[in-house]
Amino acid sequence: MKNEEFIQLRLLNESKKLLEAGFIFPTFLLVSQGIETLGAFLDNKPIAVKAQSKKRFHLAIEELFPVEYKELKANDWLYKQLRCNLSHMCSTGAFIIFSSQKESTHTHLEVLNGKRVFLVESLVHDFHKACFRVIALLEKGEIKQKAMALS
Repeated sequence: MKNEEFIQLRLLNESKKLLEAGFIFPTFLLVSQGIETLGAFLDNKPIAVKAQSKKRFHLAIEELFPVEYKELKANDWLYKQLRCNLSHMCSTGAFIIFSSQKESTHTHLEVLNGKRVFLVESLVHDFHKACFRVIALLEKGEIKQKAMALS
């Protein structure tokens, strides 16, 4: 499977289906992991190389996401709070509020009582734009295909 197909099937389609089905927390989990995956396509190392999680997450945020996310990279805040807490604890931690536009009157990435509000629809929108950007880079040959072990 080409990298573009993987991104389409596993990242774009799955996050869209989860969101449409109303599975908010699993959507956040997939996106947080998917950001790191996008970073893996951008770097010059094999997909399966170890100890690259933080670097790849930051690379994807830096290269593919709006400036508002880049501002949250200081002291690894976004990586620790979004990616690590979800991956290792299945928790949002103490500094993030996950919500949807239907349930919240707040805006995406707004600070509320010392916590950062993440609206799933906005995060997925930005994630999808990042996915499409990587697909375009792959199709133009600006980044190279990487071997992937897929089932």
